[in-house]
Amino acid sequence: MTAARRASLVLSGVSLVLGLAGVVVARELAFTAARGEIILGLGVSFNLLGALLTIALSILAITGALLGNRAVLLSAAGGFAIAAVQVLAQFGRDTNWLGSRGSNLSLFLALAVGLWSLAWLDRHRTG
Repeated sequence: MTAARRASLVLSGVSLVLGLAGVVVARELAFTAARGEIILGLGVSFNLLGALLTIALSILAITGALLGNRAVLLSAAGGFAIAAVQVLAQFGRDTNWLGSRGSNLSLFLALAVGLWSLAWLDRHRTG
């Protein structure tokens, strides 16, 4: 396993843990509550939909990294990029599908760029 794939697993694992923590703290919120619960004092917040989406994208990224499938890893990166755009579009509004805040923008953008970069790096190192 290459260093890029291991790094992808670390990023994906961290996001999976955050998503699982999001389910725990937001379990009593409405599924798409506009104001999510803050996770572990990090400033990142989710409602149940946001937490489940993060879990799903994390599992997709883990699968791509374990299988060495760049297309799957890039799909997860694209999903995180779309989530980052959602934060920009809906933060502070009555309609906020993921219950996100400004900190979520940093998280989703870091995951999108990080996973994309690692998939690109792995491609150029292995062939």
